[in-house]
Amino acid sequence: MFLLLHNYDEIVCTMRKNEMGILLKETGMSVMVTSINNILAFCAGYVLPIPALRSFCSQVLFNLITIFRHRTAVLLFFNLTSLMFIFPAFIGLDLRRVRAGRRDLVYCGKGTEEKSEPSEKSSNELASTCADLTSPAYPETAYTRDQPWYTVGGFLTNIYIPLLKKPIIKAVVILTTIAGVAFGLYGMYTTTLGLELADVLPENTAPAAFMRAREKYFSFYPMFAVLRGGEIDIPNQQALIEEYREALGSTSFIVKANGKLQPYWMSMLRVWLESLQDAFEKDIAKGVIDPNTGKAIKGKPKPSPESTIARRLICSFGHKYNCTGRIGHVKMVENGIIRPESFYNYLTAWYNIDNMMYYVSQASFQPPPPLWQMSPEEKPVPPARRLLYCQIPFYQTNLTDTPVTVTMIEEVRAVCDIYTDKGLPNFPNGLAFTFWEQYLFLRWNLFCAICIIAFAVFAVISLLMFNPWAAAMVMVIVVIVTIELGGFMGVFGVKMNPISAVTQISAVGIGVEFTAHVVLAFLTALGSVDDRLDSCLQHMFVPVFHGIVMLVFSEFDFVIKYFFVVMSILVVLAVFNGLCLLPVLLTLIGPEPELVPLDGGSRLPAPPSLSEQYKKKTAMGVENGMRHRKGGDVEMRPKKNHTRSGDVSRAV
Repeated sequence: MFLLLHNYDEIVCTMRKNEMGILLKETGMSVMVTSINNILAFCAGYVLPIPALRSFCSQVLFNLITIFRHRTAVLLFFNLTSLMFIFPAFIGLDLRRVRAGRRDLVYCGKGTEEKSEPSEKSSNELASTCADLTSPAYPETAYTRDQPWYTVGGFLTNIYIPLLKKPIIKAVVILTTIAGVAFGLYGMYTTTLGLELADVLPENTAPAAFMRAREKYFSFYPMFAVLRGGEIDIPNQQALIEEYREALGSTSFIVKANGKLQPYWMSMLRVWLESLQDAFEKDIAKGVIDPNTGKAIKGKPKPSPESTIARRLICSFGHKYNCTGRIGHVKMVENGIIRPESFYNYLTAWYNIDNMMYYVSQASFQPPPPLWQMSPEEKPVPPARRLLYCQIPFYQTNLTDTPVTVTMIEEVRAVCDIYTDKGLPNFPNGLAFTFWEQYLFLRWNLFCAICIIAFAVFAVISLLMFNPWAAAMVMVIVVIVTIELGGFMGVFGVKMNPISAVTQISAVGIGVEFTAHVVLAFLTALGSVDDRLDSCLQHMFVPVFHGIVMLVFSEFDFVIKYFFVVMSILVVLAVFNGLCLLPVLLTLIGPEPELVPLDGGSRLPAPPSLSEQYKKKTAMGVENGMRHRKGGDVEMRPKKNHTRSGDVSRAV
């Protein structure tokens, strides 16, 4: 937007027609390069497994899935559309106002005409600053903008550009950049992970104090070890499951009562079956139950309900029901192992009879066992379907901050991976894993994101500019800005978290805005290296500087430390790298100009008028037509004309 406004002022004073076409021809390429580059860069960022980054990218991209699913406004595509269509339309309205001689603040008001005759000096100034209607379409001399010393343009022309051309200043800029990159790498290495809830709340408030006290003294979180998958065989892997549970319990942050883990669904099932077995054996010893058939003996006291349930379970295995040879010989639990052949029969009975303990265990069976109730009929207890999902609960403590939580996740994940390799598919689940597990690979994912987006910057600018060297320079500046920003974030105490990662990713897009314009202007400028630097900065310094300064006054809805400070640092780094380092690098290793005038000057001659171009085109058409005539037609002409045709051909 600032680029369009800056060049509009110059074009209005140098062109007398087709002003909007010339304006878009000069600035449209820069707008398209930066906008398309940002869109594709955020597309590349969406592939990384950072939830905050994916959410941020999906909100700013023109994505058809986002449109149909979320019906939200699309920032980048709307920005490109506005810059290429809506904003030029407003400029066109202002151009009509200028031509009509109306005021700018009061649109309908006519401008006042001074009655006094202008002096010779003022006439010359007017002729040098505004286009004359009798002049040709293209000016013969360069346009000179009136820039007092106290303006940004005056500072640029009189101080900044001459200073930047000195070798000592170039050396200082390059050495400062090297030191900044080294400092940035060190800061990124020492940055701590985390985003505590107390950091989000305003300082010196009761909620912030409460959250800090909670994190310090009540750092208590539930956790589940999940067994899942069709490959798992729970009845035959009971010992491995117990070993897995004990291994998780040996980690540093698991809560234990007197050195023992809390019970879970399989231990509760085992205790319940053992209690049934004990009741059944006691009734046999009392002579209440027949030791061969397991049925109640007539004339004796009625067996306990537990003994009746135990007999039904002992005789049930799979879909079969048979008590012969099982009463007194088969035990439901032996050496701490539940009988595998009847495991799912026992599971159905426990799920329906001791249902309260099932919910206490938080097992969450999937698929759940079938409904069943005890009846007088001699039928087997229906077996449950093979479990595809179940949970083992744990409780964790001393998770005071993000680094400690990440250490816990690493320990638990290591145990889970070991037993997954042993044939027990599992994974941890819980609040700590849901919100903090992304920190395990946050640094690596951020590095991959920066690499992918930098490559996207290089590819897009190479295709649009047809100059890989210029694209490489833009990419280098963007990477330098990102590294320096990461280092300063660590120095100012901004922790590494998904929010700061999104800020660093957005810094790539912002950095492209500050560098692509300058590189494109340098690439299309003519003359020597110093002349091209002068022309490049004259056209791009002021609008780029305006765009950078506007970021300082943006509204940030989050904590000052995570947005305002970071964005302010980004503005400073963008000013230095985009308007100091980049021009120095362009003068040293910049790409060659796209056009080189034959006379070695810094301007191209004005093209001929349309009438002259039409006359030349017509003459060339007649000449080419005579050159391609058939031989017979030529021979029918008089010899004099034939000779002239040959002369014309030889002349050409």
